Amino acid sequence: MRDAARTLRQLLVPEVGEAGQRRIAKAVASVAGSGLAHEVGVLYAERAGFSSVDAGPIDLDTLAPLDIVTTDSARHVLAGARAAMAAIRAALVARP
Repeated sequence: MRDAARTLRQLLVPEVGEAGQRRIAKAVASVAGSGLAHEVGVLYAERAGFSSVDAGPIDLDTLAPLDIVTTDSARHVLAGARAAMAAIRAALVARP
């Protein structure tokens, strides 16, 4: 497992653990692209330990609706973070 020190907190979370971190390390996060939301998504995905990060859509209206956050930059940050978290959840429920 690469960079075990960086992912130590994830290893300690019962919902992730060693098995979950291995799944994340084998998975691909589809959050790359142009724009702030994608930059945030890539940053979170890389730090989570994904094997690679590919291009993928991030839907601002779904992940950061205007009734939750109204400033443009905050919407992009929230959407990117939520997209990366969705990729983590998908990796954790994937069959080994």
